[in-house]
Amino acid sequence: MKISQSELKQLQDKGLFRAQDAMPTLLPSASTIPAGALAYISREAVEAITKERSGDRALGGSKKLLNWEQEAAFIPFVEKTGQVTPYSDKGNPLLSGLNASFNQFNHYRFTTKYFVGDLESKQYTAANIDYVATMQRAATEAIAIELNRVAFEGFIDNSSNSYLCYGLLNNPALPNYEVADKTFAGATWEEVLGIFATAITKLTEATGNNINGDSKIRCVISASAYATLKSKFTQLGISLAESLEKAYPGLYFVSSSELDKANANANVMYLIGESEAGGIGDTTQLGYSEIALMGNVVTNDYGYSQSVSAGTIGAVVLKPSFIVRYSGI
Repeated sequence: MKISQSELKQLQDKGLFRAQDAMPTLLPSASTIPAGALAYISREAVEAITKERSGDRALGGSKKLLNWEQEAAFIPFVEKTGQVTPYSDKGNPLLSGLNASFNQFNHYRFTTKYFVGDLESKQYTAANIDYVATMQRAATEAIAIELNRVAFEGFIDNSSNSYLCYGLLNNPALPNYEVADKTFAGATWEEVLGIFATAITKLTEATGNNINGDSKIRCVISASAYATLKSKFTQLGISLAESLEKAYPGLYFVSSSELDKANANANVMYLIGESEAGGIGDTTQLGYSEIALMGNVVTNDYGYSQSVSAGTIGAVVLKPSFIVRYSGI
């Protein structure tokens, strides 16, 4: 059975093809298959589309940093110290050493559950819908959506009304926003290139040239601002995105809708330098304990259920000086 244009429009009107922050609810939770529908139903099912999730890519990847039972992760930050004096056979050289601090990242655990009913399972199977697999995907997608949200926004503990963990957009370790003079849409192509040149210069100065125009730089950017970079051209007919990638060979873009109007209703971008300076290659990470911890299968008279859980410490910023962020782009 093919979907006609009019039927497709009806699906769109219900929001099936609109980006959504959370799992959509399009029908009453107790909805059943309409009478007569079991005569023939196509094997092709149109699933609701949720917003593309970019948190993992925005933070440069995810890493297991603690176990499920642990309440927090403690990550050491080490500073090397040392001084020299002129040499003398009878002199007493000054000592070199280190200073260490341990930053605490608190653990946010969350969970969801799916239930497989005997009757529903038979009905949906007769309707050519893979009922069990779809229920499992619904649970794991709910987990993925929350992990992505925390990557950008963190999590506020309701009991204390304070952040249990932070996201990329509100991490207190980050420097203040630089403010662009003009949005990319309202600026000339020369002005846009100038914003990037200034930003990379700031990175070079802040990192003591560990990050410069030749370094690998992750540009996490508002999706609408990135669209402007792709559609605005230089006098040679080259898009700004391509021009920037040629000027800075290590620069690459991560387009993110979470950065649209993310700071006081203004679009933002983050330039995140990547190098092995400091003894670690990662500047930021999405820290987690479990991605999809499956609970016990619980059976009852008419079906079974299973929980799916995850844990995260949010956005871990390891090298704040390797990040420059701009608002108003």
